Amino acid sequence: MNQNNFRASNTFEFSPDVEFLQILAQGSLKQNLPKAVRLWVILRSLYGSEADPVKVELGNKFTYNDWCSRFFTGFNYHKNDIIPHNHDSNCSCHKTMTDWLFEPSIGSNDNEWKKSFLQLYPVTTQQLHNLLNCGTLSVNKESEKPQKKGLLAKTRRNFQYDFQTLVSLGWLQTEKVKSEPTHNKFKTQYIKVDSFPAILMSVSEEVVENQGFENLIQNDLADFFNEFSQKINHEQRFFLELEYIVHQQFYKNLNIWIQKLKNIWQSEPIPPIKITYVSASNFQNYQDEGEDYIIYPVCIYYSQRAPYLFAYGQTPKNSSSMKINWYGYRLDRIKNIEELEWSLVNLPNFSQKICESKTPQTLEKIRSETWGFNLARPQEILLIRFDRYYHNLYIQGTEREKLFQQISYKQAQSLINNSEIKLEQKQQLLGSLKSRSSSDIYCRVNYRQDYNTIMRLRSWGAKVEVFLPWDLRETMAKDIQQSWKFYCD
Repeated sequence: MNQNNFRASNTFEFSPDVEFLQILAQGSLKQNLPKAVRLWVILRSLYGSEADPVKVELGNKFTYNDWCSRFFTGFNYHKNDIIPHNHDSNCSCHKTMTDWLFEPSIGSNDNEWKKSFLQLYPVTTQQLHNLLNCGTLSVNKESEKPQKKGLLAKTRRNFQYDFQTLVSLGWLQTEKVKSEPTHNKFKTQYIKVDSFPAILMSVSEEVVENQGFENLIQNDLADFFNEFSQKINHEQRFFLELEYIVHQQFYKNLNIWIQKLKNIWQSEPIPPIKITYVSASNFQNYQDEGEDYIIYPVCIYYSQRAPYLFAYGQTPKNSSSMKINWYGYRLDRIKNIEELEWSLVNLPNFSQKICESKTPQTLEKIRSETWGFNLARPQEILLIRFDRYYHNLYIQGTEREKLFQQISYKQAQSLINNSEIKLEQKQQLLGSLKSRSSSDIYCRVNYRQDYNTIMRLRSWGAKVEVFLPWDLRETMAKDIQQSWKFYCD
């Protein structure tokens, strides 16, 4: 947003760019975009230039009815607490949110606005489409194709709330006046301000400060930070408890690696690095020397109790030779970081061109499509059975529903028949499937095995059963049998 717009003025010339709308929204645009755009339209109607077609002729003092009768073509449709029907295609209530946002005269450029929004709010393209056309990120799949609605097709009460918001933000003032000189009934009269509120500058700075939460947290939890980061009536009302297992003796090194990585990511091009790493999966401990890996650093994730450096390059050895792949290196297990030059690195499938295609967005797309954080592991199909009641409680209607795709009993049979396992194993699984309750729920999951997925499956206990992959089913069974032996002694 152009800082030159922050001036004492009584002419409203702000475009509906994302940053300015967020100021009007007083929070996340993922929830409040329609209201923010409505406020922007109302401000144009009150303070717009004489050339602005939305500007209405009003005195310095006016009532809602004064504004309504001049702004809409059919006053009778808008004076009550009833959502107006589509009474006139020329009425302002007929225009959709995208009509207002991207109109040629004073609106924003379509592509630039969407790009700016996605930089601030990491949602999917479909979610942004839903938000712009339906006013919400999620649309009920079972409902008919949603129809675009007029942004200003709202009740009188809705607009009264909008005007009250403008009062609280300093764009308007109010006073109570008698409806009739001889009566004691009062009505609200709005008063235009001589200059726009100073809150613009302070809120703009706050938006920049809080923007990090939106980029940092890849779900709606960021909205809690926006809404509750400040105390309410001198009391903190929002708390976040995270399990964090990094020992304080490693804090100093952790901060060194963080600062070093920040400097590396500011370089153009971003160079490869060599890290010395002690791998828990290779049974190495902190006091061990560790092993060297050449990698291309991409981003840092906090996941499951600790921060991880996600990178593309050499991965810790196991029974096979060192491979080039994605891998998450726990930051507190890194013993050294050395910056390298591309001209001195010669590894198969590890060139500057290949690595520069590995971005945080690439990684997030891969992660969002599979369950499991160990990207070095191959993707497999997980077939699991849920107790129906348990599924309704912990899968249905949650974010997990995107990954845990519910399938029919016949589709579960087909997955088993088409799996690459021995015939006797297929027969055993099909027999088990046949003996289960007909009310159970079956889900197919794109899956990469890691310790955290195993822990989650264990925590669900007898409410879930793994059918595929076969080796995971065997692992779960052996673990349960071993645990049973401990408690039977």
